[in-house]
Amino acid sequence: MKKTILLSVIFAVAASFFAYVYLSGLETKYKQMSEPVKVVVAAQRIAQGTVIGKNMLAEKNVPKEYVQPKVFEAVGNLFSKDWSPVYIALNTIEPGEQILSTKVSQTNQDTGISNIIPDGQKALAVNFDADSSLVITPGSRIDVLSIIEYSDGNKQFHQSVFPVAQNILVLAVGNNYLGSAKRKGDDESSSGKGILTLAVSIEDAQAILLAGEKGILKYIIRPAGDETVTEIKPLKMSDIIKDISKTSYQSDIKKSAAEKAVNQSRKEALEIINKYAKGE
Repeated sequence: MKKTILLSVIFAVAASFFAYVYLSGLETKYKQMSEPVKVVVAAQRIAQGTVIGKNMLAEKNVPKEYVQPKVFEAVGNLFSKDWSPVYIALNTIEPGEQILSTKVSQTNQDTGISNIIPDGQKALAVNFDADSSLVITPGSRIDVLSIIEYSDGNKQFHQSVFPVAQNILVLAVGNNYLGSAKRKGDDESSSGKGILTLAVSIEDAQAILLAGEKGILKYIIRPAGDETVTEIKPLKMSDIIKDISKTSYQSDIKKSAAEKAVNQSRKEALEIINKYAKGE
């Protein structure tokens, strides 16, 4: 009996000891996981393709268990020694989101454009008219439109303008890449004048290439922060001038009727004058 009681006590003490060790291990582990770690987060929304400035970032302490892999631990790590911007956002980064090396890219003229193409997209060089390229910079967003002449099933000739692709990021203008300084000697006579390199999906690339083959490509520049995509109907020349044509046609009818009435009145007056002149 005494031996049984002694064994029970020994097992109870052992169980308590192992429970203490286990709980102490858990406590240590959770303490380590909850230790604050400094990371870099977005202080504001950073749109895809934006050159990242110091005012866009902040440092924040977060529990170690919530630190994401490949996060920057200091704002200075994203800039040169003189705090010049050297990174661009490959994807849109929301406020408070941790800045990861996989979501930004350091680029210059020597690294090539392949390093700044957003995930899931391709780079497409499009030759627009040269003068329009003077008012746009890398990082802008545009809508691409096409002006096409065609005949319908009734062999009626039409000219139409329609949107080909919307909310397209401009990766490069000529030889100037997104996030890079302009090269010395680059000017309006550069061989890349008029060529915009765009970040597009395969579907957008197909539409732009086909529209460019059959018509004239133009683009409009979006305001900063505008990434909306809406359904826009093609516009024909007849849609613009139909009211003018209708008004002109109605005016011609009225004018013709008035002239006809005046001529009839003159004819009747001349008949009366001739009648009295003959003494009838």
